[in-house]
Amino acid sequence: MVKRCELFGFRYAKIFLLLLLFSGICAGCLGKDPLEARVDKLVRNLGNEDLDVGYASAYALIDIGEPSVDSLIKALKDEDPQVRSLAAYSLGRIGEPRASKALIKTLEDPEPEVRINSTEALGNLGAAEAVAPLIELLKDDDDRVVISSIFALEQLKAPEAVDPLLEFLDQDNKEVRRSSISALRAIGDPKAVDPLIELFSDEELGEYAADAVGESGDEETVEKLLKLLDSRDPTVRVNSIYALIGTQNPDSNYALIGIQDPDLVLPIVGMLDDRDKEVRRAAVFALGRFGREEASLTEQPLIKALGDPEEDVRMAAIRALGNSGGEEAVASLVELLHLETSDFSGASAASDEDVREAGSVKLADWYVKREVVRSLVDIGDPGAVEPLILLLGDEYYKIRRFAAEGLGKLGDRRAVSPLLKALETERESEVRVAEVRALGELGGPEAIEGLRRISVDMEEYGYVRTSAEEALAKLEGGGEENSSSTS
Repeated sequence: MVKRCELFGFRYAKIFLLLLLFSGICAGCLGKDPLEARVDKLVRNLGNEDLDVGYASAYALIDIGEPSVDSLIKALKDEDPQVRSLAAYSLGRIGEPRASKALIKTLEDPEPEVRINSTEALGNLGAAEAVAPLIELLKDDDDRVVISSIFALEQLKAPEAVDPLLEFLDQDNKEVRRSSISALRAIGDPKAVDPLIELFSDEELGEYAADAVGESGDEETVEKLLKLLDSRDPTVRVNSIYALIGTQNPDSNYALIGIQDPDLVLPIVGMLDDRDKEVRRAAVFALGRFGREEASLTEQPLIKALGDPEEDVRMAAIRALGNSGGEEAVASLVELLHLETSDFSGASAASDEDVREAGSVKLADWYVKREVVRSLVDIGDPGAVEPLILLLGDEYYKIRRFAAEGLGKLGDRRAVSPLLKALETERESEVRVAEVRALGELGGPEAIEGLRRISVDMEEYGYVRTSAEEALAKLEGGGEENSSSTS
């Protein structure tokens, strides 16, 4: 039986080659055989015992597109479940709306894989007429089918599905619950807010619920979330903060801009004194999401958080200042580069043992400096140029690379001479590339002259010369220089 997930499994490379082979053969015979014959042959091959052939046939039919739809619709009634499954998958990828009626009928197919691919196809087609059958399929005995149906309803943003989805929030299957939360978030019905808030105490699903609640943004929801900042449960307090700014956990791969009303700054600032480090970390992250407009309210609290006894909170404060800091933030971040380990550990640590328990980080560690460099560059203040120039001589080559890249982004030509001087002694090739590219960003006569020397130096690393040639081509060919560069 063909599983949907196998389409992207370890066979992918071989499948791709077979697809190319099919495309080549069919392209060669197109002038001899009618397209209909080609489609019929590919549809028959969906049931080939060699699954690679079946997969490749599906991709070839998807590539053909609309002319294969009628044959694929007929294949949904084939005796072979593999054919039905791949036919449903192919129809969903082709995206022809007239296939929806036939796909709805296959939701009753006895094979789970066929039902799964049919639900996915209907979601891809945006088939509003499939909402009621998909809701009915939420009663399916196979959790994989249920999850696939939930995802299709999420794509369709079906308000009729809200009540059935709310019932799933009490399910034992966490994947079903997580999928339901995601669908409720996409649908955005206010009636889901209170049930989702009840999940804030769940250590695994609370952050997903917070993300969903944060999407609503209405005043009544804000009032509820503000009250939850006083909850005795630190997990509830953390998720309430995330919901207030309409963003998921900072460890996730994305952040969604949500409510972010400036009136929320002061309540969140108050959470920087929370006894729980995760709450303080969440508050720091939240303050960093408010941007420059609210810097007068967030900058000083974030600077204060640089002295938090917990390393995670301090690191979050460094990153947050990069998002919302100004001149004072630059000065504070620069100061960190010159402090000793004991200074950075925070004044609240009363002894060496306390410092160790607080997770104090050795400031010389490159990843701390890296975050400071990134924040200085993100702030974009001219006051960051001199500190970054000094870091071109740092003992850690990665810091030297980050500093060079940052100087290029800041666009201040005061960095040209220091970059050229650094190139005289720098041994690490990736740092040299970064310095060369920075010169290309900064431009000017001195930078061009230095790049010319590097581009013809046969003792230079080949890819450093190439980088110099590319920078010169941009500068001498009339490419735009960094608009913030100053002479």
